[in-house]
Order: sequence, then C-alpha cells, then structure tokens
Amino acid sequence: MKSTNSSFILSLYLYLWLRIFFVSGIISEDVTVFKSAKAPLKLTFITTTPINGKYEYSVIFKTGDDLRQDQLIVQLVELMDSLLKKESMDLNLTPYKVLATSTSDGMLQCVPDSRNVADVIEKYGTLQSIQCFLKEHHSHDGINIKPQILDKFLRSCAGYCVITYILGIGDRHLDNLLLTSNGELFHIDFGYILGRDPKPFPPPMKVSPEMVEGMGGINSVHFTQFKSYCCTAYNILRKSSSLILNLMALMTDANVENINQGEKSILKVQEKFKLDLNDGQANEVFQQLITDSVRALFPQVSEVLHRWNKYWKA
Repeated sequence: MKSTNSSFILSLYLYLWLRIFFVSGIISEDVTVFKSAKAPLKLTFITTTPINGKYEYSVIFKTGDDLRQDQLIVQLVELMDSLLKKESMDLNLTPYKVLATSTSDGMLQCVPDSRNVADVIEKYGTLQSIQCFLKEHHSHDGINIKPQILDKFLRSCAGYCVITYILGIGDRHLDNLLLTSNGELFHIDFGYILGRDPKPFPPPMKVSPEMVEGMGGINSVHFTQFKSYCCTAYNILRKSSSLILNLMALMTDANVENINQGEKSILKVQEKFKLDLNDGQANEVFQQLITDSVRALFPQVSEVLHRWNKYWKA
C-alpha cells in the first residue's frame, strides 16, 4: 500500500545529489529496519518528478555512525573511477551517494535492484551461487551467462579489489558486498580503513571462493582476465598517487576516527602504491596479492562465524 497524504510534502535538498526533489508520500510496504547493531531504516519516497525513470527513490537513514568516513571513501571511489575512465578503462563501479548530516547521523542512497552476496548464496546454496544468480537474470541460451554481463562482474570485482586494497578497507564479508542483477558487484560500509580490521589475519583484498567460481573458477580464462583488469587498474591509479594522497591529507585534521594519525595515515596509503616499483614489478606484486587472497583460509572461517553470529541475532 502506498501511503499518500496531500499535506505531506517534503523538500529534500541533498547536497551530493545536487538537486531538489519533492516527495508526496512513502511506500509503506517498502519500509525496512535492517537487522544490525545500529538498526538502519530504509524508506522509499514517492517523488513528484521522475528520477531515473521512476517516481520513487529509496534512502537508508543511519544514526549512531559517523558517515563522514563513508562519504570520503565513496568520493575517493568516484575520483578513481574518473581517473580510470580517462584511460578508457570502465570498471563498472557503483559509487552510491552518501550524505553525513552530523558526526552521528546520515543517509545513503539505496542502489536499486541489488542484494548482498550472502543472500545470493543463501538462496542458491552452492559454490556456484553467483553464476546461478547471473544466469537466472541474463542467460542468452539457458546455460551460459551473457558475455557482457559476465564482463561487468569481472570488471567490478577487479575495480573494488584494487580500491579496497589501496585504501586498506577492512571488515569485508559477504553481507557488505552487493550484487546487481546486471552483474555489477560493489562494496558498502566503510567503517574500517587504512588497514584496520576487527577480524584477525585479514587478506589483502576480498576474493571469496564464490566470487572466483562466479568468474568460472581459478583456472578459467575469465579469472585470468580478472587479474589483468586488476593489474591494469592498479598501474593507472599508481600514476595518480599524488592526487589521491593529497586528498587524503586534507582529511587528517577532520577528527574522523580512522584518519586521525596525520602523516602516518597517509603513509599507510602511500605504501600500498609501491611507488619504488615499475609497472611490470607492480603487476607481479599485485598478482601475488590476488593469489594470497584467494588461498587465505582464515577469512573463510571468519565468514562462517559471521553467518552463525548473524543467525543467532536474527
């Protein structure tokens, strides 16, 4: 049921959206309180003008979290996306919008037609869950995934592997990796950065067995293509390391929890660029990082523990 009320007219000026839009109600059946410590709230507004062809817009409201860090990371994702596209490399990134309204409140854009990878795996219950999901939505012959959809998956996985490695983004689990039906994988929830992680022995980047199987397996030509995308993107971003590091430096005095160590915070990012290496050497280093991430066993144990913890809290 759509809740509409002629006396309920809101003007929302979202600075990151750079536009004003009006809402005339809320879709009541699409109100969701997520099962997490901060109980974020999802609301879908009925808009008076179309946004991306639809008269609705979903926003997640969070309280008790400082979203300034998430906002910074998403802006850096947007910057890196722009740098990559200037070199004719589109990795199908999804830099959703984040707006911190205070140091403890804010809102996030809810990306349409997306679900977390944990739910995809729960639905299909197999190591090939991602492949099953993509085949269900985009199979050109009833058996194989459409090549352009699989390529989007490879590119988006590569883009976020490189970016999360450079920024040292931690606490990566299958609940904060999302997948759209068009094959774009993206990360959310950037509460731990610059190498900080609540779990011991985190891998250099998140490359789960399900992601590898989604690419066709570790010995497939698609996995080789994924590694190629990673190495190319890594070397493109290394060329713009000064710009990225300078933008990070501007935030060191903002009293954001994970970026409050001044020069030490910047050095953590600088070290990830391996600026003493040439492109060929950097390729070898990054390929080894991918191998280490794929082979890491402790993250798989942590994933099982995370799922059990989520189950008992439900």
